[in-house]
Amino acid sequence: MDNLSQGTIVLSLLSGVVGSVIGAVIGSWATLRATKISLDGLYKQEKNRRKFESNQQNLVVMHSLLKELKENESIANEVPNKAFKHVVMSREAWSIYKGSTSFMTKKLQTNLPYAYSLISEYNSLLEYDKAYLSHGAGYHNDKIAAAAEKFKGNVGGVIAQLEDLLKEAG
Repeated sequence: MDNLSQGTIVLSLLSGVVGSVIGAVIGSWATLRATKISLDGLYKQEKNRRKFESNQQNLVVMHSLLKELKENESIANEVPNKAFKHVVMSREAWSIYKGSTSFMTKKLQTNLPYAYSLISEYNSLLEYDKAYLSHGAGYHNDKIAAAAEKFKGNVGGVIAQLEDLLKEAG
């Protein structure tokens, strides 16, 4: 073989190798780029899912606390009309969700525990009257009524704040 044909063969082989290398580099770059785009999409999708779940949980917290406070408000409204004041106010939603209020306004984060402390005060008077004073003879009816009245005076603002927060979220 002459030098020209050997040079042509070597040049062909070399250009084939260089073309393959360039093709492999471009292919791997395109694969990495596609993978990055795919992962970014998955991260965004996961972030949106978590945000949605967080918002749903916040709505559950607000609705549960609001419902419980309204029920307790109706109990407090009925206390003056009852001869025996032995209807216990509920604290179940508060027991479950008191650690999940960080998304609420600072004012609401302050007012909610206070409202529930008033419920505890009312319930404590009821329990004391039932357990220690002739099994609910009503010796503390005035104190129980005063505790219910104190709760009624404070709970309206908390309910309004929760309703406003629900409107903003909603």
